[in-house]
Amino acid sequence: MPSLQSLQQRLTALEAQIAGLKQEGDYLIGVQLERSAAGGTASQSTKQDLKYVRLRAGRGKLLPNGKKSMYVPVRDIARYDAACCRGAQIQKLERELNQLQAQIVKLEPSPYRSVRDGKRPRFVRQ
Repeated sequence: MPSLQSLQQRLTALEAQIAGLKQEGDYLIGVQLERSAAGGTASQSTKQDLKYVRLRAGRGKLLPNGKKSMYVPVRDIARYDAACCRGAQIQKLERELNQLQAQIVKLEPSPYRSVRDGKRPRFVRQ
């Protein structure tokens, strides 16, 4: 079982890692890029290429424009893809951070428990 001190060190390292990812640039949490082919009367070669990209928000989430989805221009695909990847990493690290905080709370001594000789403290009636 890891010690309280090692857990706190991992906690600070995770917080620093999350802060570093947030400073790298924009990030989108709960959003994914969905690639689709051209439809309608487009040529066969265009229909086979996945040229069109749509940004989709997850369940219960909205994009910054207030909608569930939005089309991404071809020139911005790389930027949005990087933002989605950063958001996924941040979300994973924040989940790990919450688990670590829960472990630390379990290991910290409670002010309400007595640690002397393993018995419950007696309350004397006055």
